[in-house]
Amino acid sequence: MAKRMGFAEFFSYATPAEIFAEYAALSAFENHGTRDFDIGAFADIDAARFDDLTPFQWPRPTKSAPEATRFFADGGFYTADRKARFIAVTPSVAARTTADLPFVLNTGRVRDHWHTMTRTAKSPRLSQHLAEPFAEIHPHDAAKLGIGDADIVRVSTNEQSVLVRALLSPRQARGAIFVPMHWNDQFAAQGRIDRLVPATTDPQSGQPAFKHVGVGVTRFPAARYGFAVLRQRPRGLDADYWALAKCRDGWRLELAFAHAPHDWSDFAVSLFGAAPGADILSYQDASSDRHRFACFKGEHLAGALFLAAEPVPVSRDWAVEQLSATFADPRRRLSIIAARPGAGSLDRGATVCSCFGVGAKQIAAAVAAGCTSVEAIGQSTQAGTNCGSCRAEIRKIIDVNLPDALQSEPVTALG
Repeated sequence: MAKRMGFAEFFSYATPAEIFAEYAALSAFENHGTRDFDIGAFADIDAARFDDLTPFQWPRPTKSAPEATRFFADGGFYTADRKARFIAVTPSVAARTTADLPFVLNTGRVRDHWHTMTRTAKSPRLSQHLAEPFAEIHPHDAAKLGIGDADIVRVSTNEQSVLVRALLSPRQARGAIFVPMHWNDQFAAQGRIDRLVPATTDPQSGQPAFKHVGVGVTRFPAARYGFAVLRQRPRGLDADYWALAKCRDGWRLELAFAHAPHDWSDFAVSLFGAAPGADILSYQDASSDRHRFACFKGEHLAGALFLAAEPVPVSRDWAVEQLSATFADPRRRLSIIAARPGAGSLDRGATVCSCFGVGAKQIAAAVAAGCTSVEAIGQSTQAGTNCGSCRAEIRKIIDVNLPDALQSEPVTALG
């Protein structure tokens, strides 16, 4: 990149070791013990030493400096007199919550995304686990507000609001909600949660007040919910709520509408970007007010749209996998309209382990087969054996399914 920008002479590195050596030298530049990060001992590292380099704890200003085992174990803070500085602060007593804004909003990150998804949103694997913005709410608070699991909710201040999916969880403290900060206007219609955070900063550190914002939470009165899988990224989405995520061979899309369009067929054709005369199957159930559409191009699925008056009960992972399938037999296309796997097909359930694509139903099946620990699940399915960030979720699935698994085992006489 530097070379293409015209800075080739300053980036003429031959090996990664040369880059690391310059990095180490920069850490020591005009340092003289005034900054904690100093790895000047590696300023002359060569390729062989770099390849054999093992983890170490800084500071390491010289090769002869002893390796520290505990930071500041003997004092010696990085101030002029080597003494620590304590700053007396007066905490703000201003109430963030009010009768109109009774909930404390906490923003933060989730397991598989980073910052505003500038890179992670490009990875289908990282979008499998949580594909849309959400508000984690305690079930007690949700019941008082008339909010059900998977409803769309509006989180608002007096000036701004966002629309996110409701995720009911007893892990959340009552009177507080958590909304992740990753989603932006490229991947959600109204999911940019930081628009609710005021420009309040700590006078000493400059830290923004991301963790204590008063908000109101109300159920969004959706007239229709939708879910779609698409081979091409959709453009110009006409929906009050939408959340888009990359998936294998295409895109997955969540939808909600305050008012139903007059003609769902026209909406589906526009969403698929289908040409006149496209190969489209459709289904309508007047009694349950459900609509389904599937568009095919040759032997492949170009897109599928599922609509219902309630949050759409379709396995997301199964639907996504249909973009990779072939439909040479026209009868097999009916499984899309049926919105469930055909005979002999596998429904993995919601993805738990993003590293190996293992779903909740697979883990539950492993529990039923006798896997009663996270380690045993890993040996059976590989789930939790790579980065390990899904191990806590695996443990919960075991706890929920273990009683049923034990009851299904034959009872044997003792003695």
